[in-house]
Amino acid sequence: MKEDPAPTYDYIIVGGGTLGAVLASRLSEDPTVSVLVLEKGQLVDTWTTRIPLLSANLTSKDFLGVKWMSVPQTNADNRTLPMVRGEVLGGGSRINGALYTRGTPGDYNRWEELGNVGWGYNDLEPYFVKSENTLTHPASRFRGKEGPWKNKKAVDPIEKALGRVGIKRIEDFNDPMAPAACTGLLDVAVDSSAYRQSTYHTFLPPQLARERRSWLKVCTGAVVGRVHLEQSESGVRATGVFFQSMNPKYAGQEYFARARREIVLCAGTLVSPHILMLSGLGPEDHLVEQGITIVHDMPAVGSHLQDHLAMPVEFTTPISDSLHYLLSSPLQAILEFLKYLLMGVGILSHAFQYNSTFFPTRLLRDDLTIDKDDPRNNDTSVPDNRPDIEYMHIPNDCIGVQAPGKGAYSFLVTLIRPKSEGTVRLASTDPRTPPAIDLGYLTAPEDYAPLRAGVRLALRVAEDVRNQGYLFGNLHVPEADTDEEIDRFIRKNLISCYHYTSTCRMGNKTHGARARVVDAKLKVHGVQGLQVCDASVFPEIICSHTMAPSVMVAEKCADMIEGEYRERDREVVTSGSHVVIGRL
Repeated sequence: MKEDPAPTYDYIIVGGGTLGAVLASRLSEDPTVSVLVLEKGQLVDTWTTRIPLLSANLTSKDFLGVKWMSVPQTNADNRTLPMVRGEVLGGGSRINGALYTRGTPGDYNRWEELGNVGWGYNDLEPYFVKSENTLTHPASRFRGKEGPWKNKKAVDPIEKALGRVGIKRIEDFNDPMAPAACTGLLDVAVDSSAYRQSTYHTFLPPQLARERRSWLKVCTGAVVGRVHLEQSESGVRATGVFFQSMNPKYAGQEYFARARREIVLCAGTLVSPHILMLSGLGPEDHLVEQGITIVHDMPAVGSHLQDHLAMPVEFTTPISDSLHYLLSSPLQAILEFLKYLLMGVGILSHAFQYNSTFFPTRLLRDDLTIDKDDPRNNDTSVPDNRPDIEYMHIPNDCIGVQAPGKGAYSFLVTLIRPKSEGTVRLASTDPRTPPAIDLGYLTAPEDYAPLRAGVRLALRVAEDVRNQGYLFGNLHVPEADTDEEIDRFIRKNLISCYHYTSTCRMGNKTHGARARVVDAKLKVHGVQGLQVCDASVFPEIICSHTMAPSVMVAEKCADMIEGEYRERDREVVTSGSHVVIGRL
């Protein structure tokens, strides 16, 4: 942050991450409005940050994310677990697996069942299509071909083994008619040159920012402390934000920017509730404990945190079939770089995962095969038919267990319909201090059963792979096939997928067991001029990776905001015989 921005803007967007970049791009398409984006991270754009595998390397000194630690997890052997978030323009889309998965229609039909009108799958499909430019499914009527955000299909003995237990290979996970139990290659957000397609590069690239610089300002290195709330006769209104510079040169200085129309929090599932609580919007008891003046008692703020928790079940492979191949010798690394530079292929062209398997464990028979007798079970527009387990197939070790001279292959057994919930709470009133985050893993006992089933099926599939003659040795597996041992294995080894959602969840009620933070237009209950637009508004976590659904939310949010102010601009004020078109 180099200078104090102009004091007043039509829209202030807090967070220039995955969603903030999209929202800023869409709102600034109108040159008659002014938009300010405040992003805590910096503008970093180098060649290596666009290479899918290198940019997803959490151990790199150039990693564009930050790592926070959870509070000790009672049901994970009291371990503190790392949590990763992007802190750079483009946010998580700069560092994640770059996987483009929309989720099942039933995910969004469930949202609508919870009272969120306009958030069913048929309402949302156009917003998925709007942003997308598929490079490998041009004939599909469900896929976008004209949007700015490119994706293509990733370029396997596992599929045969899955087929033998009744899990069908499909061509497109994002087809709304895909079955509940399926496996296949994923779409990844990379372009035809195999460069990562983050929302920064796609929606808010430097050239666009320069073209719109007279009405769009992107301010990096800015940490927002709180939203300024004013009381008026019409109620509480958000009128601006206080923020500080991350640059030590400006330490102690606080800046203020005012919003004419809307302030939109796009700071992510872990930070948007943090800002709301610092602003006096949150659980009353907690705010009193922190010495914060209460504006509204909102118990759902920072509550109901959900995440996809994962359980690595790992096997040894020939080193040439693993990401360890890249590190096996300097010559191999050089060869892979040449393949990537000259042809856009090879290990570097994907982050770390390129195929997945989804299935509902309720369809698993005792012999660990899928029951396909009733085709109605495969209709994923029905919320109850959604899968609850995903296997992320990763040709690498995920938890630091390696066999010398061999590669590793992980079945990341992932619970994608968890019942457990956690919380985000203030650890300090200093906005620079990370919040206290309790992931709440396995607090709902019913989460154990699908994880057990997923582990058992992974072991069954691995045995089938070995029977095909493939070198697939046990590397990190349970010691016995009992519920007690598998549960112990789960608690000892579970990790986060970094798919955090639902801490500012959407819905109509503000108190009680079904309390919500924002309404179906993403407006914060009881506060005018304040919205939340990120994965924190998900009423429930979805059964897929969260990047594409998050971009969809940003597209819909932009459309709703533009629609609202377009209608206001068209208001007709009649005075005598004169008709005046008024603009706010």
